[in-house]
Amino acid sequence: MSILQTLILFSFLLSASHAAVQDFCVGDLSAPEGPAGYSCKKVSAVTVNDFVFSGLSVAGNTSNLIKAAVTPAFVTQFPGLNGLGISLARLDIAPGGVIPLHTHPGGSEVLFVIQGSISVGFISSSANTVYLKTLNKGDSMIFPQAIALPIECW
Repeated sequence: MSILQTLILFSFLLSASHAAVQDFCVGDLSAPEGPAGYSCKKVSAVTVNDFVFSGLSVAGNTSNLIKAAVTPAFVTQFPGLNGLGISLARLDIAPGGVIPLHTHPGGSEVLFVIQGSISVGFISSSANTVYLKTLNKGDSMIFPQAIALPIECW
């Protein structure tokens, strides 16, 4: 084997050594939550149910002041999400409903419109630029870690 082949093989082995040492980290909800999420459940205690959530099929009650309801599927409801940097939620918003200004400091969000039209946007924290768009049925938008503008439905 030539020196060049040996160096390439050695470089490959070094880069491969930084691979993830575990496939997943199902949240141990009985432990305290830290800045990086929950500690991992023992693998022997993990079940398929940790990776399944069925709570998003029922519409939320929108008969309130903001005419909206959020059904969360965060790590506390869906332990298999722990450490993945993602979460899910169902947003039901009635005509004339509004979601107030809020932030997403811990992660990004993807919005997919199933029915109706909504006006959505966000403000970039680095350039202080507003990105605003009307979305219709079938549209989706990514909200990077940023300040989200109010969501309005009509």
